[in-house]
Amino acid sequence: MNPVFDPLPPLASSTAAASLAIDAVVHQVRAAYHDAFARAVAGGRGLPLLLPYSLLGTFIVPTLWLAIPHVRWPAFYHTRWLVAASCVAFNVHVAWNSSSNNIAMSYVIGLLAAWGILSTLHLLVWSRPQFDAARAVKSSVYNSPVDVKNPKGSNKDAFHWQPFPADAPFLDRLGWAADLVLSFRGIGWNWSITSVPRPRKPCNVRLNDPVDFESMSRTSRCGSERCLTEGEFVWKRISTFALMYLILDFCCICVTRDPYFLLGPDYAHELPPYLRAVPASLVLAFREFLVVTSVLCAVCGIFTLADLVQYWLLKTWCPSRSALWLHPTTFGGFSSVLDRGLSGFWGGFWHQTFRAQFLAPITWAIERGYVKSGSQTAINLGTLVSFLQSGIFHSFGSFCTIPETKFWRPIAFFLLQAVGMCLQDILRSQIRQFVPKPHVAVARTANFLFTLGWLYCTAIFFVDDVTTAGFAFAEIIPASPLRWLGFGRASGDWVRWDRDSFPKWYQGQHWWEYGLAW
Repeated sequence: MNPVFDPLPPLASSTAAASLAIDAVVHQVRAAYHDAFARAVAGGRGLPLLLPYSLLGTFIVPTLWLAIPHVRWPAFYHTRWLVAASCVAFNVHVAWNSSSNNIAMSYVIGLLAAWGILSTLHLLVWSRPQFDAARAVKSSVYNSPVDVKNPKGSNKDAFHWQPFPADAPFLDRLGWAADLVLSFRGIGWNWSITSVPRPRKPCNVRLNDPVDFESMSRTSRCGSERCLTEGEFVWKRISTFALMYLILDFCCICVTRDPYFLLGPDYAHELPPYLRAVPASLVLAFREFLVVTSVLCAVCGIFTLADLVQYWLLKTWCPSRSALWLHPTTFGGFSSVLDRGLSGFWGGFWHQTFRAQFLAPITWAIERGYVKSGSQTAINLGTLVSFLQSGIFHSFGSFCTIPETKFWRPIAFFLLQAVGMCLQDILRSQIRQFVPKPHVAVARTANFLFTLGWLYCTAIFFVDDVTTAGFAFAEIIPASPLRWLGFGRASGDWVRWDRDSFPKWYQGQHWWEYGLAW
């Protein structure tokens, strides 16, 4: 719970609510969230997500600093420490003082602030983009263009590497820096993560060096896939988005029928009628399944829609950065789980959006020679650091919501994933002393069962956290087709977004607190 908010009224946070009808619980808890946020804003103790103010430390300041040449200006390069510290402090300030009566948006505020910290440290401390980074830019068609319509290239356009254009006009440098800051997975850059299809990484990149697509496959080893034609791309993105939308709609209806999701795990509640005859272990499994499925569908749906929007925007306004291979799928193949177990679930199947930032500290240590690349120490440290940062990242999200949450829950969940991966590696090595070459079907079954069992035992920390944060009240989809068809509560409107889901003009106490707010 963000400390700027007053405690919720007794009815919304007491056992009395457990005996109320579901509709009454939904109405009163939602009203309590809205009133708590309104009081904080009116008293000058809280801010909504405010644009451009909330983006200063995440995007605006780092982009402006990275647009100023410092390769030949060592004195200015040292200011990165001051800029990084300022951005970190500002993002902590945003997380500490901001929220929204839109539960989904309040969680996004925390993720945005945490992302700003990780991204700033990645680009200003753990790496040297102006010295080392380069992006693939579409060049004019040559006499013998590279064919990249097949798995080794694109149909009519060639690409070349573009390092930081230090001598270019400011707007060109600003565009390069903005592209860098907005590249979550580094796709189309020479620092792209390894879990997506990518061209060969050059050893010493120089301006206008051609991009080598010879080793670029259609599908990465983790199962992330790129499309070969525009028709295939549009069809797969639209069909995936529609499927994720409907599944998410179904999950949202289910969670609003369970008082556990409405009140949270820290308050007494009765089981809904359809779960009263179900064993407690299966009730837990059902609730975990709902949350994990909802998160998967929400993330996949949002990034799938973003792929479509970005592709057409880039094709129209920035054709030099428009290509199908720059938009691989967000999630990998489930075969990664069967082949590698828990490490395959997190390192292959699950989305790798923040992989580069999570691994940035250990990558820096390897490049400086403090840790040997490929060693067990590097693997263990990389796993520990990545999951610790992931836990803190998600803790920021729940911290910025109005209900009272426990900061340690996401951290415990993600650190336990690192423990599980190490434990499975130990078990695997011990078993192979007696069975050196187990049958593929047996090995895959064991990997799947271990992953399923470990997630079942540990996911309760994450589920409790997002439930406490108001997961059931996060209206992610604008309209509910299933409610329109008659499913869900009788009083549930099929149009899910209200006025709090749209931006409005906000005027704060200071001139910099003016802008669009959620």
